[in-house]
Amino acid sequence: SVTMPEEGTVTVVPDALFGIEYQDGNRKRYRFFALEADRGTMPIVRSKGHQTSYLGKVAAYRQIIAHQVYKTQLGLPNLLVLTVATSATRNSEIMRRALEQIGDNASFLFQAVGGIATPKLQLLTEPWERVGLPPLRINR
Repeated sequence: SVTMPEEGTVTVVPDALFGIEYQDGNRKRYRFFALEADRGTMPIVRSKGHQTSYLGKVAAYRQIIAHQVYKTQLGLPNLLVLTVATSATRNSEIMRRALEQIGDNASFLFQAVGGIATPKLQLLTEPWERVGLPPLRINR
């Protein structure tokens, strides 16, 4: 839960929370991820702020990252938010709308998958899009 001045306390529960260990010479480093699987069932934006929307989740994650809640409550050194959308069109719309909330915040990454036939390995090997920034591969 995060208390936001304009909205009060907001609870965000990711669809998954995981980490990846990277070998950097003799050193190990880690990245941690909150995964949001957008299935297209929730509106991206709503006219009434108290109703759930994808941008509402983005706003809550923005506050979690800004206030480093992942450090104080989970003990994680970092957190990236991965959004997996069901289509390239939906992914583009989420990114376009998210620009209003996050600007070019490097902590938010986006990728579209084309349904059940899409190899899940692409989530690790293909680049993730970022709003206003170059894509990022999470497997490196």
